[in-house]
Amino acid sequence: MKGSRKDLLNSLAVGALIAAGVCALNVSRNYGWSRSVCDGFFVAAVMLLGVGTIRTINNRGAFDVAGYGLRMAIELALPMLKHGEKEDIHQYRERKAAERKSSAGLLLAGAVYFLLSLAALAVYEFF
Repeated sequence: MKGSRKDLLNSLAVGALIAAGVCALNVSRNYGWSRSVCDGFFVAAVMLLGVGTIRTINNRGAFDVAGYGLRMAIELALPMLKHGEKEDIHQYRERKAAERKSSAGLLLAGAVYFLLSLAALAVYEFF
């Protein structure tokens, strides 16, 4: 199985767990089933799209300088945590770029749950 398909399936499974949890909480508050399902799908969509957006921003290298600075501050404060030889910011950014994962699975799963929440909203509002 391709990595992106596996990421998408994992993201859909996490979204289903989130949606089921929110739906269960709403039903226990005596909300109707259609409203509970709509809320569950929407919360799953927002969480997946939010995490996917943050991962996309991270993939562009927006947090590299902050991560490098934090790592250097920790190594200065706690020198026993140093491992290997010291790397400069360019080596750090290259290493991080090689470790990054695609955010496509998260964003696509978030879009699926958003469309499901719109369908559930239509059911809630009109039926």
